[in-house]
Amino acid sequence: MKVLVTYFSQSGNTEKIAKAICEEASKAGNADLKKLEEITPDMAAGYDCIFMGSPLHAGSLAAPVKKCLKALKAVSGQKIAGFITHMAPAYPDQDMETFAEPMKEACREKGIEYKGCFDCQGFLAESMHGPVQEKLSLDDDQWADMVKQMTGRPNQDDVDNAKAFAKKLLAQN
Repeated sequence: MKVLVTYFSQSGNTEKIAKAICEEASKAGNADLKKLEEITPDMAAGYDCIFMGSPLHAGSLAAPVKKCLKALKAVSGQKIAGFITHMAPAYPDQDMETFAEPMKEACREKGIEYKGCFDCQGFLAESMHGPVQEKLSLDDDQWADMVKQMTGRPNQDDVDNAKAFAKKLLAQN
């Protein structure tokens, strides 16, 4: 099985998870790790399974990931799984799968099998702390607590969980 692990990452969170997934996927066959900007639709069409990673931006996949999904070619038998990093410790009232809706939609349109989505908390880039704190209307104490929760993420547990996600998905094929 030929596997592509591709990702868009600005702060390194999504890249860290991509590397973990690729490490696990390499055990199951031929796996390549590529930044999203390094792939073309023709290149992606040559893979049996694609893991595509994105940070959440304003509650949705990053714009470059959405653009890539629209450009993918329909490939019979191909599978796609997502992985998402986000700054929030949890979204207790939301199913993380809803954030992967653009990926699910692209799969439906192109006849590609959607295999699920992994998510984990990451650390928000320092440059975004002020704007996000303001947008969420958090006082300094609330924000300090949120920063404490995301510090060190993704951690080893997150990496191990990403590998387990990949292993389980690839075992189904």
